[in-house]
Amino acid sequence: MGTREKMKHALNIFILLTISQVAISQNTILWKVTDTINNKKSFIIGTFHQFGNSFVDSIPEIKESLLSSDLAVFESIDKNTSEMLQRRKPSLEIEKRLKKKDLRKLKVIAKDWKVDLYKLKPWEISYKLQQEFQKIKCKTTKPTDKFDDFDDYLQHIAEENKIEVLGLETDSLQVSLIEKENKNPRWKKERKNISAWINQMTTDKPNMNICWLANKYRKFDLEYEFEKECEIDILNLPRNNEWMKIIPNLLRKHNTFIAVGFAHLRKKCGLLEQLKEQGFKIEPIKIKPVANTVYN
Repeated sequence: MGTREKMKHALNIFILLTISQVAISQNTILWKVTDTINNKKSFIIGTFHQFGNSFVDSIPEIKESLLSSDLAVFESIDKNTSEMLQRRKPSLEIEKRLKKKDLRKLKVIAKDWKVDLYKLKPWEISYKLQQEFQKIKCKTTKPTDKFDDFDDYLQHIAEENKIEVLGLETDSLQVSLIEKENKNPRWKKERKNISAWINQMTTDKPNMNICWLANKYRKFDLEYEFEKECEIDILNLPRNNEWMKIIPNLLRKHNTFIAVGFAHLRKKCGLLEQLKEQGFKIEPIKIKPVANTVYN
């Protein structure tokens, strides 16, 4: 083999090893972000909102990263969403639109919801049922969990340890964006969705394929697809771009812990790739496999 062929062979091996390393390094939910100019070390975690505190507690690297920071940043730190929705006037439209048997079952499912069922819009009911399915059927929470929301628990830890917290947006903005995404919902369409979710919640044989993402998340078997372009939507792309007007300055001034939904880290428009383009060093945090077995 000549010198040129040897160099080409070595280069091919290097590329294959690099690709392999990238693929392996994506099996995490936690990333280290370093500002090499100001020597600030920060962390970004992609959360799955419906996982409870028992899952978070099973991964010590999460709490260690949070406690090493002097600022904790979340999508929102508002706690008044339920109060805001509860101030709405109730509507009897749901009684006209849903079948009586579905409404009876739904009332049982929703008996402990913080917002009165009659004050929720149809898409909100569908979304809430999806959340309940994840928590109960996909077992993203345990009955003993005091917190049934990943992000809320992290905020609790930060506040309990006197770490400053900051929200990237308000809950009211999140609600308005979701409403735009679900603009002019037709009860006819939503009735089918709601009925389907009620059936999944009450049947003895729910479709467990719905749990595919939760199962991949708890195993850290995630695909970030950094090389792919993002779809044009309301809930991810524009919000990422708005947050990027704030986040880089925070990372240059503070050792920051950032928790946002996993989807906000994926693809070219994700926070990780955008930060990399601005010169930040991005590294995956290796999470011990035992963390998963503790939860399962």
